[in-house]
Amino acid sequence: MSRKRNIGGLIETDPTLGLTEAQIIAELERENAARAKAAAVVQTHRDANPIYYVTKPPNPGFNPLQERLLQAWLKPQLKTFAYTGGNRIGKTTTLIWLCISTMTAKYLWDGTDLSYLFPHNKPRKVRLVGQDWEKEIKTVVVPAFKEWWPQSRKLAVKKNSLGVEAFFTDEESGSTLELMSNKQESMLHEGWHGDLIAFDEPPKRDVYVANSRGLIDRGGREFIAATLLEQPWIHTDIIKKLDEDGRPDRRIFAVDGDMYVNVGFGITEDNVNDFKSKLTPAEIKARVDGKPAYLEGLVCSDFDRHIHIKDRYPIPSDWLVDFAFDIHPRKEQAVLAVATNSKNERVACFEIWEHGDGTSIAEHVIRLISRYALRANRFICDPLAKGDKNNDNTTFDKIDRVLNRHGHVLETACKDKTSGIIEINNHLKGLNNEPSLWFFHDMRKTIEHIEKWMYDKLGKPSKVDDDFCENLYRLLLLDTEYEEADDYNEQPVRATNVDPITGW
Repeated sequence: MSRKRNIGGLIETDPTLGLTEAQIIAELERENAARAKAAAVVQTHRDANPIYYVTKPPNPGFNPLQERLLQAWLKPQLKTFAYTGGNRIGKTTTLIWLCISTMTAKYLWDGTDLSYLFPHNKPRKVRLVGQDWEKEIKTVVVPAFKEWWPQSRKLAVKKNSLGVEAFFTDEESGSTLELMSNKQESMLHEGWHGDLIAFDEPPKRDVYVANSRGLIDRGGREFIAATLLEQPWIHTDIIKKLDEDGRPDRRIFAVDGDMYVNVGFGITEDNVNDFKSKLTPAEIKARVDGKPAYLEGLVCSDFDRHIHIKDRYPIPSDWLVDFAFDIHPRKEQAVLAVATNSKNERVACFEIWEHGDGTSIAEHVIRLISRYALRANRFICDPLAKGDKNNDNTTFDKIDRVLNRHGHVLETACKDKTSGIIEINNHLKGLNNEPSLWFFHDMRKTIEHIEKWMYDKLGKPSKVDDDFCENLYRLLLLDTEYEEADDYNEQPVRATNVDPITGW
């Protein structure tokens, strides 16, 4: 029997008044049992539906890279996503989360609605491409998907001809997940269309193209989770892709990190260090630091888009501008202009990449000088353009004649490639770690060649797509030093409404 008591003028019922000690103990035991039963029910739900509790203690939530990527996923203008880096940084887990989030059209851990990302009301279709059926898909991908899929949602499962669970249907929404192997012929990947294609580890290019084609109908997305030990084209053609204006493609979002980024989010620093102690220096760079082995072969390894690429601005009329010609008999001619400012810093400011003989290319350069009031300094040309000494009408001679008419002289470029490469890298990152060389954002071919220039298997700089690289190192070997102009009035008036690259 409970009694009322007066506390501070308030009448309150005390449920323990009138009860014996044994009755009170029994009541407390019943309450504790009810709490324990409720806790067991909650724990059972957590165990069966871990994706609902990713951000809830004691779970640590998302590591910094996952946080950035999952926020970026909410932006409909982004179409391609890449999560690259060292081992054990949550790449496959994030891939599974995004597959499930696409199928359910929400972030299940916080209820964020994702339906606005899909331009249709149909069930979502997801395809996940793993490396091979037995070693990865069956033993890694399928268990990870089933671990994170909430058991509170019914899931229909079908096996393929190999006996591997490869087709999953969310019975609540009708959305599907299909598993494929990177080792299957690319033609087997054709004919599909859907909302998301997810690659666990780097795909072959033909497999990538076959699957990405299937995103056209629905305006779908693609996600690549990989440690880039192979398939260097992913780095150059996707992660480093430029748009038509020469800027980084705004439809692409990529994050990259080392293994330590996941410390405290599923792994410990001691365990990382223990793993690291078992690896060679090259393996550490790839598997711990997340730096692809093929990037070790880059000639200009210090080139960084975020540091060395600048928006275009008018070249001041007192800056010295040097021009280099790299001539070819069967493909486009390459001309590069580098300006030197009063601090003796360099800016790669104009490029020409077009077919034509020495006369037309030189005339194009003269138009650039005139229309942009450039203070032309020196002109150099690939020694091979001189050709046969008995021929007085070589490409070199044609360029020289045009330049002579405007008071300029064409010189033979230096062939010391080794010193030139050292000079490029010294400008990209000097003794104080500061650059003294930049590139305008719309120097598309120059940037492309710099980023792809690699040493071959013999340790020599590749001769493939090196035209602007050769122009650049030859210009830097001139070691131009700034001098004040004698008479600025002699400079031509800068033209307006002219394309800065073509000069037209």
